[in-house]
Amino acid sequence: MNGHTLEKQGSILIPAVAYGDAAGLPVETKSAKYIKNTYGRINGLLPSSDNELFLTGKNPGYWSDDTQLTMAVAKALLRADRFDLRSMADEHVAAYDQTEEVTFGGKTVKRGWGKSSVAAMEQLKNGADSRESGTVGGAGNGVLMKLAPLAFWQFARNTPLEERYEQYDQLTSMTHDSDMARLTTRVHGDVLTGLLQDPYDRRAFLTRLNQSVALHEKETGLRGELQRDLQYLQRPVTVETIEKKTDRQGFYAPQTLAMTYGSFLMHDGTFRGSVYGAVNLGGDTDSTASIAAAMSAFRTRETLPLPPDYRSLDQLETLQHLSLQFAKRALRSEF
Repeated sequence: MNGHTLEKQGSILIPAVAYGDAAGLPVETKSAKYIKNTYGRINGLLPSSDNELFLTGKNPGYWSDDTQLTMAVAKALLRADRFDLRSMADEHVAAYDQTEEVTFGGKTVKRGWGKSSVAAMEQLKNGADSRESGTVGGAGNGVLMKLAPLAFWQFARNTPLEERYEQYDQLTSMTHDSDMARLTTRVHGDVLTGLLQDPYDRRAFLTRLNQSVALHEKETGLRGELQRDLQYLQRPVTVETIEKKTDRQGFYAPQTLAMTYGSFLMHDGTFRGSVYGAVNLGGDTDSTASIAAAMSAFRTRETLPLPPDYRSLDQLETLQHLSLQFAKRALRSEF
């Protein structure tokens, strides 16, 4: 992979993630059946006001914590010019403090943030060490959806393999302290790296995935569950097989990968297909769609053709500026 191609991938990464986030946000938590009955099929950005937590968002293009935390990871890497857990914690807390509080179910909550991430942020704000702030047993997808900048940075900086895995473990454990969370982060990191490294090929994708799962299940002592959840991907993937072989929700990290990878494979990694394939499956749509978007950005060897309505993304210029700055710094080129 030449530096010019890699820079193009990195410079579109954050807007791509934001697009996936914004595509899924309006129907987050809704079922595939609800989406079909209400919208037919979603193929473009909708007003975020369809989401009960985002009732004030009248225009399409509003994004949530998936983009916030992707930006936090990128900003931490820029700030330290390397992986530094303290910088990661500081940027996460800053994003948390900037997040609007809303009333939902009779409780005041940080809009869009998952329980494990919220608990970890409160621990950090109360002075906890970032190596000990993670929610014990947390295995949601809050790390998977923000992992792409770190995988990109590692690849651009030729970070040694074992160092990559140590960084994944540290980032994961800061918010989600469980072997399952660390396992899925490592596997997804391998998948993202593979998409950056080699031209996309379905068979090669699955081979890398299988090898990664086998390696990391052995190292974490978690044998079988993730492998079982992803096994159905070995055969042709359709909407019906995804619905049959997953929980149709995707909030639990292994199921997040099962649903997102299913959509990605079903659409050969194309951007619009992978993103809206994930959205129309229902469940944690903003997370699965934003993860699929990052994967598609890394799969693309030319300029990523974002759908025309990406221009309606909230704070688009900020997203574009940060992504370009991030890509150039990762590659040690001028900005």
